[in-house]
Amino acid sequence: MIRAVLTLADVRGLSPAQAAARWMACEDLTQPPERDQFQQWLDSSPDNQAAWHAVQRMWDAFDDAEDNDLIAALGRAARQAGPAPARSYWPPVIAASLAVAVVSTMLLVGFQAGWFSQGMRPPAGDRVQASPLQVASGADYTTGPGQRSIVDLPDGSRLTLDADSAIDVVFTGKTREVRLLRGHAFFDVAHDPAHPFSVDADSRIVTALGTQFDVLLSAGAMRVVLAQGSVSVRNASGDASMIKLRPGEAFEAKSRATGKVSTIDLDDALAWKQGVVEFQDEPLATVVAKLNRYTRAQIVIKDPRVASMRITGLFRTGDIGRFGRSVSQVLPVKLVARDANTFELVASKR
Repeated sequence: MIRAVLTLADVRGLSPAQAAARWMACEDLTQPPERDQFQQWLDSSPDNQAAWHAVQRMWDAFDDAEDNDLIAALGRAARQAGPAPARSYWPPVIAASLAVAVVSTMLLVGFQAGWFSQGMRPPAGDRVQASPLQVASGADYTTGPGQRSIVDLPDGSRLTLDADSAIDVVFTGKTREVRLLRGHAFFDVAHDPAHPFSVDADSRIVTALGTQFDVLLSAGAMRVVLAQGSVSVRNASGDASMIKLRPGEAFEAKSRATGKVSTIDLDDALAWKQGVVEFQDEPLATVVAKLNRYTRAQIVIKDPRVASMRITGLFRTGDIGRFGRSVSQVLPVKLVARDANTFELVASKR
């Protein structure tokens, strides 16, 4: 039997999200001719690229939904189903087309309304088009536990707001200012030498012209990670001292302390944007506190011995069950459900 091939003509007229879902249902995008056709489609539009990344994140939900028979079945069906020829009515092809259609519909619903359940939230949330703001009056944009949001600012800059975070945006004719009130944000700043872009975070001012950087507030401390370009960090009090960062460097300080600059792994530092977080020899109390920002259900640790146990690893955010299974494989602990929204990490005997 000749394998059906998905071409650019088959996705012409579809929205980026619809086309991305069709490409995802292909048997193998690494082999010609789909590979070349897909690459042409991907390179033709930033919207196509954004839709493809979103579909990939959605597809992770199929892999991770181990306890959801419907999602698992759809995932298996879509992997087995190649794209249907335009004018074929063979029963096998019709069945494959239905599988692709159902999966495409699920993906599109996910784009519009979030995950299929509260336990399966997308790594990135809705995109918000910000209007020019000129009054500092508390938080303009916020996210709750398990949510993330992409905000397009009026100057062309874009920021990614992590879970349980809040920002205040103050744009005037002369300045571009943002206050990170709590949480974590990544900034992709539009270049404009006449109007420097600044972020106020925990008594520090981070200033950039056109660059990409990450700012985190946590437990009385702040951290700035520079991904691209250059930024300066100074005290909001007017202290003349200023620190300049280079790509791959981070500035960390507790409250009004002096702070220090270090070289970091950018992939690790920015992994949260891909829906994962990494820990290097950190106590479970710290790990759980960070993971709890991504879920409505919460993990608690009452035993000080468990809280002090240390772990290194890469964990997917928003999946308490997976974290419990992973940590129990390397430490003498287990995750116990106390109620619908509370899980306790307790000691276990090996």
